Amino acid sequence: MLAARQLTNQIEYVVLSMDIPFQTMNGSTANSTTSVLFYGLKPDPAQGARGVMNTYGISEAIFSRAKPASAPGYSFLATMLTADSLAQAKQPIDQGVASDGTFPRQAVVLAKTSDPLRNIRWHAFDNAIFNSRVRGNSSLLRVDSDSPWGQTNLFGYETGLANFSVAPNSFIPGAMADSLTSFGGIILGSSGQTSLLSFINAGASGSYGTVSEPLADPSKFPDPMAYFYQSRGFSLAECYYQSVLAPFLGLIVAEPLAAPYRQLADGRWLGRAPNTPLRGSASLAVSFSARDSNHPLQQIDLFIDGKYFQTLTNLVPHPGNLLSVKINGYPVSHTVPTNATLASLATGLASALNSPAISNLTRVAAFAHGDRVELRSFSASRPSDPFYFAGASEVAGPVLYYRVVYLSDPILPQLSTSGRDPSGAFRLHAETPIGMTFQVQASTNLTQWLTLSTTPGGGPLDFVDGDAPSFPRRFYRLVGSAADNRLTLLPFANTIGGGFQLRVQTATTLPYAIQASTNVAGWTYLATNLLGGPINFVDVQAANFPKRFYRAALLPQALAQPTMAVANATASPGPLFRIDGALRPYTIEASTNLTQWTPVFTNLAPGKVRTAVASSSGSAALATTFLAPAAGTLLDSTAHGMRSLTFGGTISAGSWLRLSVIKTRGAAVSLAITNQSSSATIADLLQQLSTLLNSSPDLQGSDGLLGQDLASSPFGGISFTLCARSPGYEAAELQVQLAGSDTLTFNPAGKVDLRENISDLQPRNHLYLTAGALTLGAAFSLDTTSLSDGFHQLTAVAYEGSHVRTQTRASLPVLVQNSALTAQLTLLDLPNTAPVQGTYHIRVAANMNDVSAIRLFSTGGLLDTITNQPAATFTISGTTLGVGRHPFYAEVQSGSGLKYRTQTRSVRLAP
Repeated sequence: MLAARQLTNQIEYVVLSMDIPFQTMNGSTANSTTSVLFYGLKPDPAQGARGVMNTYGISEAIFSRAKPASAPGYSFLATMLTADSLAQAKQPIDQGVASDGTFPRQAVVLAKTSDPLRNIRWHAFDNAIFNSRVRGNSSLLRVDSDSPWGQTNLFGYETGLANFSVAPNSFIPGAMADSLTSFGGIILGSSGQTSLLSFINAGASGSYGTVSEPLADPSKFPDPMAYFYQSRGFSLAECYYQSVLAPFLGLIVAEPLAAPYRQLADGRWLGRAPNTPLRGSASLAVSFSARDSNHPLQQIDLFIDGKYFQTLTNLVPHPGNLLSVKINGYPVSHTVPTNATLASLATGLASALNSPAISNLTRVAAFAHGDRVELRSFSASRPSDPFYFAGASEVAGPVLYYRVVYLSDPILPQLSTSGRDPSGAFRLHAETPIGMTFQVQASTNLTQWLTLSTTPGGGPLDFVDGDAPSFPRRFYRLVGSAADNRLTLLPFANTIGGGFQLRVQTATTLPYAIQASTNVAGWTYLATNLLGGPINFVDVQAANFPKRFYRAALLPQALAQPTMAVANATASPGPLFRIDGALRPYTIEASTNLTQWTPVFTNLAPGKVRTAVASSSGSAALATTFLAPAAGTLLDSTAHGMRSLTFGGTISAGSWLRLSVIKTRGAAVSLAITNQSSSATIADLLQQLSTLLNSSPDLQGSDGLLGQDLASSPFGGISFTLCARSPGYEAAELQVQLAGSDTLTFNPAGKVDLRENISDLQPRNHLYLTAGALTLGAAFSLDTTSLSDGFHQLTAVAYEGSHVRTQTRASLPVLVQNSALTAQLTLLDLPNTAPVQGTYHIRVAANMNDVSAIRLFSTGGLLDTITNQPAATFTISGTTLGVGRHPFYAEVQSGSGLKYRTQTRSVRLAP
């Protein structure tokens, strides 16, 4: 069908408006119908068959250039449209269309359930949450929940349950939602499990479910990264097919083009009014403007009457363009080679950053994902990492001296501007101290202020105000509150041996002392904590006093000044300096005489890994390759460090188990249990350990840990997970070691930390590669003699210069008139809206008698042909066409071979 309509080189999506078959059988192996159209019929991998893996998965690639390798021929992003009723089946279309370009802020809920067999995707939650936080334009929320019922205003939902209910109207436009269970894709008949249609009926624009038993294999279900792909601007179908590594069992019911985060450009034809007559070789021009500097435009294609005609322009990465990255000030450059693509550039840039000579200094690793480079810090102690500063060139100027000095309190945030970009958007750069939550606000009158962005955690931030062109003037400010570094002293309800127990809570590592008094005037030092952090303390002398007051106070600090040394005297354009030992915000100052000093750089966030990039034309005549960071620093993780433990063997009365814990600041805690029952199981013993662990006062603080997810492993034995109470890489340094009776087995047996999920704990940032220009145009000549006379639709399509490839269209109806032949199409008894059950008539009349054929076209292509008549009346059956909107046009052909295409008339046939 596509070949007959000359569409094989432009169709990427296929939508099946049906519900049978949702399964396609390969012998005794079931495949879903949508997956077969995506990458072919697959055999059962359980029988040792290969080829079920989806090479397009996790690629973040352009689908037309990265279709699955195992597809036997054509490959389509195929989905199905169906539901429990016609109205519900239409709802995903309406929801999908309504979602385009809305940039929703409502949360996607990732639900960790109590079902251990279907709950296996929760280990992937943190990675998707982290990437979405780095990108900063969507919200993923992790919860413990066994039911989505009653939740509303959801932008997505991912769970693992066999049976559940979803309330009507739970989802906003563009939402994806699914459950990991065996038969979620059985959309007709009873499977004993809730089908994916529950999500569709509740308002989701797309859902996924398997049509046959998948076993407990997460590769056969969408990874939560689907929601990150969506935040990048990929379509719903692209998100699903990228997130499933083995989709052969998976049925996708969805409006595939929904793209809530797409960034459309602006486009228009120049110098031509609609239906302008064209003759011979016609000169035409079209121009597009990008949404902002992070979404340049790379390519413009011309389509005529919906069919691809030619590529008008394509700005590929120019050889010689220069990409530069600074990680904590250390510069790395990468030159664009010949025939480079965005994917090859991402791979090359990651390779340059991972060179041992560089990564040993930056302590950052790079990973290429399509047109994106992910940065992760593997530093063991970021506050002690060096920072690099490039001095100014002294070739044409005076000799400069540099020094580094701490900033004095209070440390105020700084807001600077980089001016407008070509689209008129206003660019700002903010510097705030670590731990400070702040807002970027805008005003037109300095009285009413609107919050544009909120950034927790502090550090540098680059912000683009895309609405700036809408205002004649706009003012900006930073509003924030400094981190609360005060100490909190809490009494414990219990006493130990007559002593009084206290707990000091603090969010910093500043040293402090615990003091006591009987009159709130004279204070006695009881203990000091030079390492900082929370501790528990027992005042054993408390019983000797009728009353006693306590306080915790920070100790005065004498900070050593940071050092500054030349790291590379021959670096270009000026010397490269290395700063070590900075414990608080500082400034670098320059002088020509060692007397007057001028600040040239300020670092308000030492300990954060800063990221800066630059793009230039390099040795090429034009800059067409660009690099942009998601944030100014590597973002700290909110994931908690974990370590999974597996137990086996046997127990009897007297069997024992001991867990030794060494906290991040060196304090040791030992917990031991002994079995007292002859009928107890290993699970009973572990439940006792979990209860003891989670109630231990020494492990309740932010430097403690807890036990969770005690369950029988599907692979044998009992599993148990230890989890750090505080998020991030440093909190997971805590170490644990198991010991027990000889009849018990446990893995791991040695001393281990809680960094089993290390990639989710390391600070992270993204670099995005793009190609093209902010303004992209094309002037060309169209040979109209290659077209039939009459009415045609010229559509120029501009593509975003990233792997997202968002399309922006500019259409121009034209009238080609190279001969005297004309014709008129008249709807005789067919109004703009008509009942589908009717029979209607359309008349087509030419202006000459020499007519060999009149052909009438509508939905589905050619409807009918009448020969050797200058005028003809066609009879149309509404039920043959079906409910919906239908276009009608006719093509008249003369005896001498001339052709004329009439103007298109559209009619809606209603049920």
